[in-house]
Amino acid sequence: MTRHPLDRAAVALGLTGIVSSIFALTTSSNNNFVLVQVSGLLVLPLLGACAVIGGAISQRVVVIFAGASYVAAALLQLLQLGRATNWIDGNGSTFALLFSLGIGLLVVGLAPRHTPLPADEPPRE
Repeated sequence: MTRHPLDRAAVALGLTGIVSSIFALTTSSNNNFVLVQVSGLLVLPLLGACAVIGGAISQRVVVIFAGASYVAAALLQLLQLGRATNWIDGNGSTFALLFSLGIGLLVVGLAPRHTPLPADEPPRE
C-alpha cells in the first residue's frame, strides 16, 4: 500500500462510506442520524470499497470514479426528496452523507501530487 497522504485520505473516506452502513441498524427516529435503507445499503459500501481499492493501489481514476458516483447518487437523492419515487430510500441526511463523501473523494482524486525532490537536489525555480 502506498504511503502518499492523498491515498490514505481516499482509503479513510472509503472506509467511512463502508462503515456508514451501520446507520441502517438504528431503529428509533430519535437516534436515526442518517437514514440508510435498502438501496443505500448497496450504494454506500459498494462505492466505499471502490474508493478503498483505488487508494490502496494508488489509482486516482478509481478514486475519482467513486467520488463522481457518490455525487451522482447524492444529486439523484436530492431530486427525489419528498416524492413517491425514491430510488435510494433516503432523505436530506442521506443526501448530505453521499454528497460529502463524493466531494471529499473528488478533491482527493483531483488534487495535484508533487513528488518530493531528493535531499541533495536544489529546489527548482
